[in-house]
Amino acid sequence: MSVNLKLLNAFLLVAEHRSFRRAAELSGRSQSALSLQVRELEGQLGAPLFHRTTRAVGLTPEGEALLPHARRANAELEAGLRRVRAAAAMEAGRLALGCPPHIAETVLPPLLAAFHRAHPRVAIHVREMPQAAVLEGVRRQDLEFGIGPRPAHAPSLGFAPLREEAILALAAPRFAPKGARSLPLAALGRLPILITSGANTMRAMVEEAAASIGTSFDPCCEVQMPATAIALAAEGLGVAVIPELALPRRRPPGLRVLPITDPPLLREVGIVQLRGSRLSPAATAFIGLLEAALTGPAA
Repeated sequence: MSVNLKLLNAFLLVAEHRSFRRAAELSGRSQSALSLQVRELEGQLGAPLFHRTTRAVGLTPEGEALLPHARRANAELEAGLRRVRAAAAMEAGRLALGCPPHIAETVLPPLLAAFHRAHPRVAIHVREMPQAAVLEGVRRQDLEFGIGPRPAHAPSLGFAPLREEAILALAAPRFAPKGARSLPLAALGRLPILITSGANTMRAMVEEAAASIGTSFDPCCEVQMPATAIALAAEGLGVAVIPELALPRRRPPGLRVLPITDPPLLREVGIVQLRGSRLSPAATAFIGLLEAALTGPAA
C-alpha cells in the first residue's frame, strides 16, 4: 500500500496535539482540509484512527499502533532530507573517484588538498587502480567518476576531455642524440626500453604506432608503475616510456624529457562517468579544480 506523506503528516500533527484546531494552526491549513486528509488516510487504511468528540480528540487502538511507526518514518525522512541538504551545501557528503596511480601521485595531491581546505566535511575516497578497473567501478557506481584516457568500446560511459597528453621518453644523455628535442619512434625501437606491462592504453598505443611504421620494440624491463620506470631510467638501465601526466614535480637529475615523434603519440585524458548519471555538488566542484589544473601543460 502506498500512503501519501501529506496524509501521514496530517495524522501526526493531530495525534501529537490531540486537536484538529491546533494542528490546523501549526500547519497553515484549514481545519476542514486537515480533517479531510485524516479521513482519506483512514479510508486507505480501512480503520478509524481518532475518537472525535466535541471536547477532545483521542487515538483509537489502530491510531495508537500507527503513531510510533509514523514518528519513526517521519524522523527517518527528516534525517534523509538533512543529509541531502548538507551534501548540496557541501557541509557533508562524499567524493568518490578513481584514476590510474600515476595521476593520483602527480595530479591529485594539490587539488585534493585545496578541495579539503574548502570543504573539510566532505569525505574523500580515491581509488588508485588500472584504467580497466576504474571503468568497471564507474559502471557499478562504486565510483562517481573516473579520470583517465578516453575509453574505447564503452557505450555505457560518457567522456568529457580535459586535456591532451603526450607519451614521452625519459632518457639519460647516452641514449639521446646530442641536441635532440624529440625522439622518433623508429629510433626508440633501437634503444633499451623501460615500459609498463599489461594491457594498458599507453602500451597498446605505442605498440600499434610502432606496427604502423613497420617496426617493433622488445622492452629490456617491464614494470607496473611509471614511477619505477623513471627511477630505473635515472640509474641508466634504459629509456622510460611514460605518459606526460606521470612526470614527477621533481624530476630525477640527468634525464632528458623527449616527446616521441614520427608519429607523435598523443591521447585525450578526461572525466569518465556513467551515461545519464548526475554528478553530486562535491564531484562538480572537484572537477572544476581539475579543469583549471589540466588546461595547461603538465607540471
